Amino acid sequence: MKGLVVLFFFFISFLNTAQDQETHYSSWNTINIQKEINNKWSVNTELNFRRTNFLKDWEQFIIRPFIHYTFENDLDIAIGYSYIKNYSYSDYSKPIDALEHNIFQQLTIKHKFSRFSLHHRLRFEERFAQNIVATSTNEFVTDGTTHKNRFRYKFQITVPVITFTTNRSLGLVLYDEAHIDFGTGLRPEKLDQNWMFLGVSFRASEHIKIRSGYHDIYAKRGDIFINNRIWETTLTYKI
Repeated sequence: MKGLVVLFFFFISFLNTAQDQETHYSSWNTINIQKEINNKWSVNTELNFRRTNFLKDWEQFIIRPFIHYTFENDLDIAIGYSYIKNYSYSDYSKPIDALEHNIFQQLTIKHKFSRFSLHHRLRFEERFAQNIVATSTNEFVTDGTTHKNRFRYKFQITVPVITFTTNRSLGLVLYDEAHIDFGTGLRPEKLDQNWMFLGVSFRASEHIKIRSGYHDIYAKRGDIFINNRIWETTLTYKI
C-alpha cells in the first residue's frame, strides 16, 4: 500500500508540471498466449492492437514474447523483447511512423490475502527507437537509432467478486503504473508517463481469461501534456 501512496504523490507532482493538454480516445486490444513448459519455466507472447481517434487511426502495434522462471507461486522473473511500431496519428505524435525494439527484464511479486491480492511488477527496459530527423526539404525520415533506458513499476490490486465454478470467476482489477525515464544512463531523470486502470477480470474457463476496463494515461511530451483515455481489453489464452 505504501508503494501506491508514493506513486499517487509522484503522479500529482507530475500533473502540476503540465502546460498545454491534448486529449485523445483509444481502444487497446491484446491477445496474450501462455504456455507452461513445466512447474518452473513458461513462455508467453502478447499481440497488442492499439487504435486511437475513435478507432480511426493506428496508434501502436506490439509483439512481445517473454520467457519466465518461477521460484515459487509468488515470485517470477522474466526476460523478453518488444517489437513496437509507433504510428503518426496527430500533430503531437511522432511526425512519421517509426519502429522501436526493446529488451526488458522484470520481477513480479504477488501477495495473496483472504479477500484480495497484491501484485508488484518491476520492469527495466533498454529501448532502441528509430531516430526521426528533418531533411532540407522539410520532410521527415528515420536516421539510425536512439538508445534510452526506462524503469516501470506497476502496483495492482485484484479483488474476487463472484466464483461461479472452480474455473469460472469474476473480479475487480485496479492498478497504477509509473514509467521512469532514465535517459541513456542508469539514473532516473523524470516521470515519463503514468498509467491507471480500473476494470473487471472474468475467468471463462481453465484456459481463457478476459480483462476489460478503463485505462487512463498521462504523458509529458515536450511542452504538451497528453491524456489518452482508453477502453482496454485483454484476452489471455493458456495452452
